[in-house]
Amino acid sequence: MLTITLLCSLGMSTSMLVDNMREAAKARGVDVDIDALPFQSADSRLAQTDILLFSPQIRHMLPKFKEKYADSIPVIGNIDISDYGLLRGEKILAACLTQWEAAQSAP
Repeated sequence: MLTITLLCSLGMSTSMLVDNMREAAKARGVDVDIDALPFQSADSRLAQTDILLFSPQIRHMLPKFKEKYADSIPVIGNIDISDYGLLRGEKILAACLTQWEAAQSAP
């Protein structure tokens, strides 16, 4: 199972995006565990995270997390601001899966 964690400032709107991503995964038949957390609670889930995404509100934190977790989390990135705002769960999930496949095939 692939574990995707979305970090945000409070988790309110991001939880709606998670719902859309879960629906998209179900429609694709992809087995994923997707959850959103405020960045202050990130440590509780990062040990099992395969893909870590940052909401636009905290995108400035990406370099810090990349530096700390680059060896243990294969995919770390920001969520596109318009995809986030329009809750495009399918598009974000598709990007996650593409990035995951690329990370798995990288030497």
